Amino acid sequence: MSSDGIEALAEIDGEGASSSVYVACTPRGVRAGSANQSYAVVAEAHVVGKTRVSGVALGQALTDFAYQLTNHAYELAECKEPRRFPDELPRYKDRR
Repeated sequence: MSSDGIEALAEIDGEGASSSVYVACTPRGVRAGSANQSYAVVAEAHVVGKTRVSGVALGQALTDFAYQLTNHAYELAECKEPRRFPDELPRYKDRR
């Protein structure tokens, strides 16, 4: 899923689940056009083993958690790009 430059992905399998959230970030002290590489804040959340929820609900819970971590890390990194993080990302839909 994507929302205003914030990318999120969840993967659920029989062994557990994971989610990652990505947002571009040029750290303070780096000139945006002079970087040799792209910079970003990426947060990942993983669950291994049995959980009380599964499927889309589990993917959404992990993504929401990773999103909150990303939002907090973005503030701490003092990224140059001004960004307003929405209260939540779009919801995953069950494809059944």
